[in-house]
Amino acid sequence: MRSKKQIDKEELDIRYSNWVSMLIDLIKPKNLYFVGGRGTAKTTDILVKRLIDVIYDMPGSTIFFVSDTYVNATTNIIPELIEGLKRQNFHYGIHYVIDEEPPAHFKKSTRHLFDYKHTMIFCTGVVALVKSLDRQSMTAGISGVHMFGDEVKFFDDKKINKSIPTLRGDSIIYGDSPFFMGQTYFTDMPDTNQNQFDWILKQEEKMDLKQIYAIFQTALVINQIQWDILKYKKTPDFYEKDINRLQKNLKIWQERFKKIRYNSTMFCLVSSLVNVDILTFEYILNQQETLAGGFEEFKTAILSFKPSLAVGEKFYGKLGERHFYNDGYDYDYYIPYGLSGADQYTCKGLRYIKTNMPLEAGADFGNMFSLVIGQPQDEHYRVLKSMFVLSPEWIDQLGANFVNFFKDHNRKQLYLYYDRSGNNYNKQKKDNASQLKKAIERDKDGKPTGWVVMLMSVGQGNIPQGLEHDMMEVILNENNPNLPKIRIDQNECKELKASMELAPLQKTIGKDGNSKIIKVKTSEKKEVKRLPMESTNMSDALKYLICRKNWILIYRRKH
Repeated sequence: MRSKKQIDKEELDIRYSNWVSMLIDLIKPKNLYFVGGRGTAKTTDILVKRLIDVIYDMPGSTIFFVSDTYVNATTNIIPELIEGLKRQNFHYGIHYVIDEEPPAHFKKSTRHLFDYKHTMIFCTGVVALVKSLDRQSMTAGISGVHMFGDEVKFFDDKKINKSIPTLRGDSIIYGDSPFFMGQTYFTDMPDTNQNQFDWILKQEEKMDLKQIYAIFQTALVINQIQWDILKYKKTPDFYEKDINRLQKNLKIWQERFKKIRYNSTMFCLVSSLVNVDILTFEYILNQQETLAGGFEEFKTAILSFKPSLAVGEKFYGKLGERHFYNDGYDYDYYIPYGLSGADQYTCKGLRYIKTNMPLEAGADFGNMFSLVIGQPQDEHYRVLKSMFVLSPEWIDQLGANFVNFFKDHNRKQLYLYYDRSGNNYNKQKKDNASQLKKAIERDKDGKPTGWVVMLMSVGQGNIPQGLEHDMMEVILNENNPNLPKIRIDQNECKELKASMELAPLQKTIGKDGNSKIIKVKTSEKKEVKRLPMESTNMSDALKYLICRKNWILIYRRKH
């Protein structure tokens, strides 16, 4: 058994990482499929370090960042990558640039660029392009040498398969790299009950365990030789011939390491426990005790077990793919701004918004202030956008967010629907609904924004959960022509989509002895930062938008 080696800060650049990240750093497979629990530092650590490996191993090449939508790439993926690059001491203008001509010290790319929009260019000459699955024509005909994707549980496998042929590159220049034509994908555990895609789990069968283990053993030999060289150079009486012997041996093993990695695939399915040294075991225990979904949620979120919620246990059991649309962005608006155009993220980029029609919104004033915005459009009711604020932000911030996103909407009229609790203290103008109305109609300095908000739920009674369930069953079934056919923008309403798909149903016996249906709302007691994608709050905002007086009357006439 080898003794532990003491490392001081003068000898090495000390960095912190979990053992799975270090294992991937050692093996460096061609293809990496990674499914990890909460807190495993998938993007900012593991993905970014692998990205750096690729750009140095294939300088001057073209790579792809895959995203479900181009807008998601500009507003989420690129900012996450930038944060991870900062942690690896990569700096803008020195190691990479976005949407601009690279500085003179950058190596030249093999791709001739006429326009630098929509590019992320690295100091090694690597050009990174976004391949969005909702607009694949943007990169049609362009070939690349490696493909990266994050949160791939949202990626339709049919669309991914169409993208694979673009991985061809130039084998004469880059074919010697083990990363050539490789794929790197990350996600947490997919939930097919939420219409997520689990194709990544099927990639495990592509992994050759014997090959991966052989690569690992080879990497350990290389690591040992590198350590010996480092320590030997520190001794005052070392001989140059001994250093040369070690370096010659290192070169032999590095060549073996490169050859054995060709066509290698590594599949990782890990829990949050891999990062327990940083998260602490107390964090894991706390998650088990406090997760509102109990042990079932703990298994999925922390241990990365497959979820087992059946369709019959869902409150919105009739919700399906037809109720969502994926083509809600007007790319004629977004594309001119490039990858750095996150500031242009406004209602102008929505394909289906009618700017000359009033907007409608449902608001929930629970543990998370939620707003769901829509418009009736012929036979369909388009749910265009979901918004929220978390503590310590308040209603003023939600109002400001609404005004900012819809600043270019022409007809500034908003019909606001909400829970009857929003009317509390109405006479004193201290109720939540009146405060949101004020926050939308006037800015923080009291100046008019141009918006006029109509409060539509004054004096409205309670909407029982059983009524909501039964009415939504009819609406989602689309068998009553007098009720709207709901169509939800799945990209702009991700929180709403998750809220509806996760909402559990429970049957109980009421005080009158009759069976009643309730929406289980224990998820609203989770820690604040997890509410947007895991609680039922946002679905309640939709409830108030849809379960309005006139539509309830239409529903009751036939039921």
